[in-house]
Amino acid sequence: MAEAVAMLRALTEALDGLGVAACVFDQDDASLLWNRSFLTLFPEHAPYIYVGEAYASNLRRFYGGRLSEDELPRLERYVEEGVARHRAQQRPFRFEHNGVQLTVSTAPLEGIGSIRMWRAEGLAGTTASLPLLPVTTGEAMALADSAWFDHVAEGVMVTGAGRVITWVNQAFVTMYGLSERAAVSGLQFEDVYRLAWLGAASSEQPLFERGVAVLTENLRFSGAPFEVPLPGARWTRITEQRGPEGQGFFAHIDITMLKRQQQQLQLAERRARESEALLKQKSMLLETTLDRMEQGLMMVNADRVVEVCNRRAIELLELPRELMASRPSFNEVLAWQWAHDEFAQVPDDVQQFVRAGGILDQPHSYDRRRPDGRVIEVQSVPIQGGGIVRTYEDVTERRRNEERIRHLARHDGLTSLVNRSVFLEQLADAVNDARRRGSAFAVHFVDIDEFKPVNDRYGHAVGDKVLALIAHRMRQVVGEGDVVARMGGDEFAILQAGASDAESACALAQRILDTLRQPMQIETFHLQLGASLGVALFPTGGDEADLLLRNADAAMYIAKATGSTHPRIYGEPAVGTGAAAA
Repeated sequence: MAEAVAMLRALTEALDGLGVAACVFDQDDASLLWNRSFLTLFPEHAPYIYVGEAYASNLRRFYGGRLSEDELPRLERYVEEGVARHRAQQRPFRFEHNGVQLTVSTAPLEGIGSIRMWRAEGLAGTTASLPLLPVTTGEAMALADSAWFDHVAEGVMVTGAGRVITWVNQAFVTMYGLSERAAVSGLQFEDVYRLAWLGAASSEQPLFERGVAVLTENLRFSGAPFEVPLPGARWTRITEQRGPEGQGFFAHIDITMLKRQQQQLQLAERRARESEALLKQKSMLLETTLDRMEQGLMMVNADRVVEVCNRRAIELLELPRELMASRPSFNEVLAWQWAHDEFAQVPDDVQQFVRAGGILDQPHSYDRRRPDGRVIEVQSVPIQGGGIVRTYEDVTERRRNEERIRHLARHDGLTSLVNRSVFLEQLADAVNDARRRGSAFAVHFVDIDEFKPVNDRYGHAVGDKVLALIAHRMRQVVGEGDVVARMGGDEFAILQAGASDAESACALAQRILDTLRQPMQIETFHLQLGASLGVALFPTGGDEADLLLRNADAAMYIAKATGSTHPRIYGEPAVGTGAAAA
């Protein structure tokens, strides 16, 4: 009896490898043994099951701890019904327990009692029923003569003396590619394993050798499960339990799907590590790029927290590194800048924009002059979901160059006076303004007398210096709101604002002629030149810009032709002569 119980213990432990719960009872329905799977499916029985205890006593204690007070009077009836079901039940049936569908069967054990087995539905190897046939306790329980495990999806193998296979189920035959059950007769499992690999592709040879090594190592011991590969990228997990007389009970479970899932997880993990490494590399590259950028860059998230502020931005704005390293709010950065008069030199509209939060939900840019005089171009681009990316660039030199280009486009390069096109623009504006206001102004046209001989005798370098000095003298004479222009060569024009009559216009014209006649010291040369000057008054000398300029030019030519040392006003008698008007 003891040897039979020990053998049954080995068998039930082998059933653990198949996920089959088992409990063995003697002929008086007392519990003899149970396996781990039984306690897994029925954890509530763990405190209430003892070796040698009658099934009725077990049920009585179990129900007694679970029935309500109203049901306790029916305790004995429940126990009697439970024992009757236990003794009478032979055919498999299904029931639900703790939310799990179970299939249970009971089979008699000759000379011992009975064995009850449970299997959870939906698990690998579950069948519609588990037909358990009566068995004896002879050699390996005479499994070779029964179909006890032929309906189980996992492979079952029993070995006898010398580890020779004495029985396998149909699932084992299919798993290892055998032609029939009798093909294992007289073989050890190592032989079956080698047969399974016959005809396998040469590319799978390393897997075969690996499997043989695993078998050699693990078949020396029992109990610890191990895994071996099979042809066609299949895998099986093998668990062995030994009986008291050296019998071996082996469960072979197909774990191909599990292996594939593990491989997918390993692949995903490797890809994740590679992605993480790549992300880290890109992050380092991005940090390096940000730190080496000539532009300052700041990124503010939707919560107005400064996520990124590179080295250049800190330098350009002279922000404290400790503050920016603390991931401050954008408001904290603005507060620091206000406290250090950062916006003292910016226009009022920009100050109002900054006080309103300094962030818009659309792209925008503006120039900001810093306290040290540098001009910083600020550009902002909104981020989807909130926040902005803002760049800062020192454009001081660029703005100076642009201003210089604009100045050159509108001014004479030699004298720095406005050029002809700008003078005409301002003359047109003066005409429109005078019409609107009903005011007057004057246009003066000046031509330098005998300037060509200076160039011919002393060279163009001296001539250029003469023109520059003439321009300087005229700027010194005209009023603050007057415009002096070089019209080309040795011709100049003056727009005199507020000249309401011929007398005021003539007074300025005479001052210009007087200053131009003053001697000049150019390098080592002593020069003295004269000029001819004509004036046109608005509106008597013309009510259009081009007409005013032509009439002033015409008056100048009359003055030059008559050799007058006084200005000539268009439409007025010659100064001091009473001559006819031009």
